[in-house]
Amino acid sequence: MAGALVVNADDLGVSRGATLGIVRAHQEGIVTSASLAATTPCYAHALETCVRAFPKLGVGLHFTLTSGRPVSPATAVPDLVDTQGVLRWRFLSLLRAAGIAGRRDLLEQIDLELEAQIQRLESDGIRPDHINGERHVHLIPGIFERVVAAARRHAIPYVRAGQEMRLRLSPGWDTLRIAGPGAAKSLILGALTRRGRRHLGDGVRSAEHFASYLYSGRLDCIMSDLLRQGPPTEGVTEVMVHPGVPEESLGIDLGNPDVERYLASPDRQRELDACIEARQWTSGWRPTTFGQLAREPAGTW
Repeated sequence: MAGALVVNADDLGVSRGATLGIVRAHQEGIVTSASLAATTPCYAHALETCVRAFPKLGVGLHFTLTSGRPVSPATAVPDLVDTQGVLRWRFLSLLRAAGIAGRRDLLEQIDLELEAQIQRLESDGIRPDHINGERHVHLIPGIFERVVAAARRHAIPYVRAGQEMRLRLSPGWDTLRIAGPGAAKSLILGALTRRGRRHLGDGVRSAEHFASYLYSGRLDCIMSDLLRQGPPTEGVTEVMVHPGVPEESLGIDLGNPDVERYLASPDRQRELDACIEARQWTSGWRPTTFGQLAREPAGTW
């Protein structure tokens, strides 16, 4: 059987530009799934123009602690927000406080906000089929266990913890030039992923193969090589993409300048174009969603 392939677009609802890019990448390209953020002003736009308009698109939660405002009342999660009520954490600071120091008060508030974000999707008629994290915060020790427990409570079948794929790039590609600072990030996230996979099971699983932490934000550079090398001999492959329409993300205020710049970068258009062009390279793959996979007997893919 052809290798199961979930092409998942992160950042649905983070900005209008991200949502519009995901719609096009689903309609015209290879995106089969998307992760919806519940903390931004563009959530309602994504709900109407994407989630409800395209019911075949798989939808999960893009668990967010670094952009926008919490779904929970700010008074209930004071350690998560700044004086303006905006989510204040970044990956490394959260790794130190939650993952290394293991602050119980912080982790309890993260658990509360995670539950609130899931319930927001469910109250709007969405049955999430996966959870991942904005800036991969779900992989942080202490947080990951809570994400898996929440997925189990809500019968959400997949949590992102796939192992980084090894890619055979075409001659002439400079891996360091493409990946840039992604090399250090890939090492950290790879280690956290290997740790996290030990906490899966009992109704919660992950794609076995993942692309890509190393090339995050520049999947356009490797998409053709990735797909043309064909699927692994077994298991599910998840490809993470970030398509967008950059001009539609200008001026957005998320309280996180790094994310705001990322959404307005020309790279978002490059990934959108790559998702559309990639339709010619899916021979041998079986595009699907996490929800569809969860309904199939284990071992059929």
